[in-house]
Amino acid sequence: MRAFARYLTAAALALTALACSAQDAQYSEGKQYKKVREIQQPADKKRILVEEFFWYGCPHCYALDPEIHKWSQRKPADVDFVRVPNTLGRPVGALHAKAYYTAESLNALDKMHPALFDAIHKEGQHLDNEAQIAAVFNRTLGLMPDLFTNTFKGFAVDARFRKSEQLSKDYGITSVPVVVVGGKYMTSAAMAGSFETMLKVVDSLVVKVRKERGGR
Repeated sequence: MRAFARYLTAAALALTALACSAQDAQYSEGKQYKKVREIQQPADKKRILVEEFFWYGCPHCYALDPEIHKWSQRKPADVDFVRVPNTLGRPVGALHAKAYYTAESLNALDKMHPALFDAIHKEGQHLDNEAQIAAVFNRTLGLMPDLFTNTFKGFAVDARFRKSEQLSKDYGITSVPVVVVGGKYMTSAAMAGSFETMLKVVDSLVVKVRKERGGR
C-alpha cells in the first residue's frame, strides 16, 4: 500500500514537472519576454522580486491594476511584489510618482493607490499640480494640509523617487505597464498579447529565475 502511495506521489510530481515544462515552452526570450538592459543582483537569492512599473495617467495601468492585485494575492511564498511608479519622462509623471511615495511614507497605499487611479480615470482629474493631488489625499485620508506638503516635499519621498527613476533607466523601461521578474527579465501585455497571458508569463519567469538560482 505504501509502495503504491509512493508511486502515485512520484507520478503526480512527474506530471507537474511536465506541465511546467510545457508552459515554459510556450514563451520565449525576445517574444513574450526579454532581458532588462542592466540586470540587478538580488539582495536575497532565496527571494524573487516582481516589480510592476506603472504611471497613474496610463489607462492600461488602470485596467491592469485589479488583475495584478489578484495575482499578488496568489503569488508563491518566495515572491515579493512591489509597484514602481514611472514618469515616462513627463513632469506630471514625476508628480504622480511622488504622490505614490507620499502614500507609502504615510502607510496609506491601500487607500491612496486606488484613490489616485480613480481620481484620474473615473473622475476625469488630471492631477497635474500639487494642489490637486493634495486634495485627493485630504479627501481620502482626512490629512492636515501641512502633513501632506511636508511629506510630499520631504527628503524621503525625493530619495525614493530618484531611486525609482534610476532603476527604470537601468532596466530600460520605455513604456508602461511593464513587469520585471528577478531583476533580470521583463514582460508586458504588448509582448505577451494580453494582460492574462502577461501574468502567465510572469509565473513562468518566476519558475525560470528560481531554477537559475538553483531552486526548484
